[in-house]
Amino acid sequence: MAVKFVVGLFPSKGIAEDACNRLRTEGVPALDISLLVLRQTAPLPATVADELEALSVDPLVVGNVRESFAPHIRNGETAVFVRAHSEADVELAAGTIRQYAPIRIEVGWVEESTARADRLL
Repeated sequence: MAVKFVVGLFPSKGIAEDACNRLRTEGVPALDISLLVLRQTAPLPATVADELEALSVDPLVVGNVRESFAPHIRNGETAVFVRAHSEADVELAAGTIRQYAPIRIEVGWVEESTARADRLL
């Protein structure tokens, strides 16, 4: 069975975090939401390098996100991934993300360790 996901690309981490908070408020389980900074605005402090490396393995990140969104990456862009278990979940996630004026929203699905884009919203 395919698992759908909604990806929203935001111009900054702060806006993406606001969208994540709103998704949780709307009832999306925290385990179904993931946030990934695609490009940092400043170098990371050496004191957090190990922790960030440990967080880089995320089950919601499928495929090469950096290449998929490369045309949109400038500085500090952040992607929000939402796992959707039904079409209603897709609509809820996309509608909530849309409220925060993302650069791009995409719906895709994962089936047996492969990812495929479904449609752009």
